[in-house]
Amino acid sequence: MAKLKIKDLSIMAITEALLIICSKFTFQIGPIPLTFQTFAVFIISLILGVKKSAIVFLLYIIMGIVGLPVFSKGGGWNYIFEPSFGFIIGFFFASIIIGISSKSNKFYLKYILSTIGLIIINLFGVIYMYFIMNYYLELNKNISYIISVAVIPFIAKDFITMILSCIIYSRLKIIIYPKEPQYDNELLKLNTK
Repeated sequence: MAKLKIKDLSIMAITEALLIICSKFTFQIGPIPLTFQTFAVFIISLILGVKKSAIVFLLYIIMGIVGLPVFSKGGGWNYIFEPSFGFIIGFFFASIIIGISSKSNKFYLKYILSTIGLIIINLFGVIYMYFIMNYYLELNKNISYIISVAVIPFIAKDFITMILSCIIYSRLKIIIYPKEPQYDNELLKLNTK
């Protein structure tokens, strides 16, 4: 893996802080807290691309599991028994898919891959919640119940934040990654003679 530059590390640190802040704006709706984490997943993945965003989300998971209060309800290894922890795992895998579109100028590709990323987040979240609720908490809940409480109430918010993050990224990209000046090779040759 190529060495990370100071600028990359700085942007990664800022986006890590953004992710933690977005997880703290929380409203409890059933077993899943409403947070702005999905917005953070979209924008961070678009800004950083595949490798750097995966590092940010992996670091976020590790920090939370070792006890730093970075998740919406705190942190610690016991957090893996929270029904919502599967969504956090999904953030990591979704960042890889969404990050693919980072360098592309095709706006529709960002929407398509962000939609796939959202599906991945929900897939991990629902499956994980099903196992925690049924085999750890012994609540005997079926998949349709879990989808009705963990996915459906958040779909509109998630799609709006996905669209907003794509629009915001298109503006931020110019600031974060300004284009290098293009020089005409022939003109350069003339000036160096």
